[in-house]
Amino acid sequence: MSGRLEEMPGEEGYPAYLGSRLAQFYERAGRVISLGKEGRLGALSAIGAVSPPGGDISEPVSQATLRIVKVFWCLDSSLAYKRHFPAINWLQSYSLYVDRLTKWYEENVNKEFPQLRQEALILLQEEAELDEIVQLVGVDALSFEDRIKLEASKSIREDYLHQNAFHDVDTYASMNKQYKMLKLILDYYHQSKEAIGKGAPFNQLAGLPVRETIGRFKYVEEDKVDEAYEEAMAEMKKEIAELISKGAEDDD
Repeated sequence: MSGRLEEMPGEEGYPAYLGSRLAQFYERAGRVISLGKEGRLGALSAIGAVSPPGGDISEPVSQATLRIVKVFWCLDSSLAYKRHFPAINWLQSYSLYVDRLTKWYEENVNKEFPQLRQEALILLQEEAELDEIVQLVGVDALSFEDRIKLEASKSIREDYLHQNAFHDVDTYASMNKQYKMLKLILDYYHQSKEAIGKGAPFNQLAGLPVRETIGRFKYVEEDKVDEAYEEAMAEMKKEIAELISKGAEDDD
């Protein structure tokens, strides 16, 4: 259409005003006061869906959109084929509102939550790097600490990020529940890492019964979250302590 109007072409044949037109669309979002006598205060959110050919986000529309918006959810077809929903790629997606939300998280969720979130992202990034090594030389070439890191990352992916929108409970999770789920997974990682240093066997740490409890925590109803969290935490500490003491006895 732009060509038929004899407009000057820009990058890849798109019109030169592509970026400004996209900006006009997204600037509709914001804090608004409605027309009329009421003058009610509200917020208008804009969520744009860009589907580039072949999933190549380096093309002009995607890049112009990314220069405007501050949150990007990268939908990954490979995750969808694996039945991982929502199929949002955790390595390519980002939010530039994290700094603004940190104070709210600390006051309304828990002071630890921003730190736990950052640690989970780092673990997922390190998992991607370790996967490249595993594909070349196999998982047996990794140290036990790195293998525990892979187990914790697997829990984050399959237990925390995976969500069933058709399940009566899992379709929604409060911030309190999200915090406690993530806290359980990362506490398992830290305690297991410490246990390995004290001689606990990796295979038994990876196969602890409490991991099943952690995996099913997302199906706990909201009014039972706090109680289930305390029980899971106590169970985890008990099972890991038993493995450490058993490893010490074997050494003796």
